[in-house]
Amino acid sequence: MAVNQNISTVERRRIILEELQQNKQVNTAKLNEHFGVSEVTLRKDLRYLENKNLLIRSRGGAMLPVKVSDDLSVRKRMVLNLEQKKFIAAAASSLIKEGDTIILDSGTTLMQLAKNLEKIKKLTIITNALDIVLKLSEFSNLKIIVPGGIFRKKSCSLVGVNAVENFQMFRADKYFVSADGINHEGIFTANLEEGQIAKLIMSHAKENIVLIDSSKFNRNGIINFAPLSKIHTLVTDKNIPQNYLAHFTGLGIKVVIAEDIKDN
Repeated sequence: MAVNQNISTVERRRIILEELQQNKQVNTAKLNEHFGVSEVTLRKDLRYLENKNLLIRSRGGAMLPVKVSDDLSVRKRMVLNLEQKKFIAAAASSLIKEGDTIILDSGTTLMQLAKNLEKIKKLTIITNALDIVLKLSEFSNLKIIVPGGIFRKKSCSLVGVNAVENFQMFRADKYFVSADGINHEGIFTANLEEGQIAKLIMSHAKENIVLIDSSKFNRNGIINFAPLSKIHTLVTDKNIPQNYLAHFTGLGIKVVIAEDIKDN
């Protein structure tokens, strides 16, 4: 992109979207060089376009919105809304008590939660996510149980009939799960096998805690693995749509806004 200063806000945002369509992503530093505006202005532009569901902000820039049907790899998901995921994970970790038995779903938000578990002195964790197992193995305070199954590369998790049968044996105080989308109909994922496991665990756990950043709201999906009535606690960021916040409260779901406690 050539230097293009002194253009209107509308035109600047149009160019950003055009660049996104061509290259699937934009870089904040390059946008700054192109437009000659402040980083604050660019952040406002990206935030505005994100609120219109036209892009997803990521570290150092933005990407095209991901469809729920897009079954992305862990590596690709890692850069999406990373800061929000860190805040959400820190907030979720405060819900875990010493002596708990918890189940961790696979996914990048749950990986961020795993990184917060070293501080809990006594904890039993059941998970089929092998990347999370490797992270947890660095901590000496944890008992880790890994149900068997067939290795799925994209999510780095164990799935299939054996995984479902193995999870039927376990009971937990808390189940921490994320999702590809959430709306008034329920919680969605792009993968049938992972949806089957999540549905099973949510029917057994004493408390289901959903970790989901605000970009996932009002999104449809292929697999609806649970109705909203199965959620006990939802942990999200401050950009949760207000209509959803009111709806969850009306259903008796506890909503934790991550930024409210990130500095505690």
